[in-house]
Amino acid sequence: MKIAKLCTAAAAILLIVTSVHATEYKTMKIRMACSTPPGTIQAAPLDKLAEIVERESDGKITFEKFYGGVLGDEQSTVKQLRSDSIQIGVMAAGNLTPFAPSSTLVIMPYLFPKKEMARIFFSDKTLMGALADKIAEQSRTRPLAWLMSGYRVLTNSRHPIKKLEDMRGLKWRVPPVELQLNTFRAWGVEPHPLAWIETFNGLQQGVIDGQENPNDLNRDTKFWEVQKYITNVHYMIWVAPILVSERWYRKLDPDTKKLFDRAAQEAALWMWDWAETQDKKALQECLDHGMTVNDLEDEAVWMEKARAIWPKYYNVIGGKEVLDKALAVMGQK
Repeated sequence: MKIAKLCTAAAAILLIVTSVHATEYKTMKIRMACSTPPGTIQAAPLDKLAEIVERESDGKITFEKFYGGVLGDEQSTVKQLRSDSIQIGVMAAGNLTPFAPSSTLVIMPYLFPKKEMARIFFSDKTLMGALADKIAEQSRTRPLAWLMSGYRVLTNSRHPIKKLEDMRGLKWRVPPVELQLNTFRAWGVEPHPLAWIETFNGLQQGVIDGQENPNDLNRDTKFWEVQKYITNVHYMIWVAPILVSERWYRKLDPDTKKLFDRAAQEAALWMWDWAETQDKKALQECLDHGMTVNDLEDEAVWMEKARAIWPKYYNVIGGKEVLDKALAVMGQK
């Protein structure tokens, strides 16, 4: 009787162990792209995702990586995802908005006046699930997770920015994204829309005087070679989706879908903490290379003017109730 019980127990354990490793993934190669070089806030989480998937699939799923904008600018990345010529990509969220207007929600100016609010927002499964479905419907691409870095600080080559009036007379590069362009217009300046891959040359040649991006991108691009002054401003956190081709994603079997869903979420959570550390290190490196940093003396004015454009985008994001729900989740309502 004891032997029979032991055999039954052993069989049960074997069944559990076997079931854990029972998933057989199909052999496939995934093409993924981003506009920044290896080791940066776009590429590092993609590497983490690939590491997880390759390990969990016992090497049956592999990745071909196109980093540093070798396949074109960020909006080109979205187009290639739509056609399934690549399967996974990362780009600043603003560059998704021309294809998925609903994604404008995540870049509403001063939506996250405190960083912890963004963590709460992007961790809400109900909110993120509804947003992902809407983006997929509009753009034929789907965010599996959202990446976050630091606030998009201002840098320029002319003088310190401490008050709103200091912005005037400078030529500011802003991504070719309507909401970001209109935010700068609300501050009384006419921005110059430029793709990211054209920004350094624009600054170097004096076509533009300043730009806005998080400290880690400023460091990785070595903006200290063409910029002097940093201004801390909290109007927008750098946010980027881990975006997949909806056509490709729909063809995946349920187990493979679950693997990519989990890997993307794990990569994003890892990146949030990694980027927090990187942002501080990056600012110090910029300062070590001769840049200087200032805080705003009148940021309440910046916030008031920027939030005044919110009503223009209620219809774009799906109605005022969508924004109200987001604010309530973060405790702002």
